[in-house]
Amino acid sequence: MPRYRRHYQQGHTVFVTVVTQARQPWLADAAAVEVLLGAMRRVKSLYAFQHRAHVVMPDHFHWMFDPAGADFSAIVGAVKREVSWRVRWDASGRHSRPAASRLWQPRFYDHLIRDEADFFRHLDYLHFNPVHHGITASPASYPHSSFAAWAERGVYDRNWGQQIPDTIQNMTLE
Repeated sequence: MPRYRRHYQQGHTVFVTVVTQARQPWLADAAAVEVLLGAMRRVKSLYAFQHRAHVVMPDHFHWMFDPAGADFSAIVGAVKREVSWRVRWDASGRHSRPAASRLWQPRFYDHLIRDEADFFRHLDYLHFNPVHHGITASPASYPHSSFAAWAERGVYDRNWGQQIPDTIQNMTLE
């Protein structure tokens, strides 16, 4: 089994991508999205991280947060366990208590944000993701992301993201 190196640096935002097992689209269910977001809030009571941004897609989610000195792998693991505990799902669509390994791929992708430009490039990638996957024509119309909060802060215009931004033309993080 490969050994994955994780770099832990205090004061850095981390961008993570977590993928469902076999890319099963169980996160397309709004109730499952609420379970995931609720798990993030509950885990925040254990680890004092700062939630920066998210987008929940049918078969994966992207998340940016500041781990505030905590082990970000532990934070991601705690969220995955919390969701696995609370989501009731099986392959036929019936609700049942699944084994945790049936919900998530065992590992996740991570990237430490290096500077302000890197932060905004990853923020753009995250918010453009529903358009990239053909789910919506505009990030503003996608309900399962933090785009509206960032637009409210003035970072994005409501019409942003109808075409791929130059800053993310060649990014592939999935």
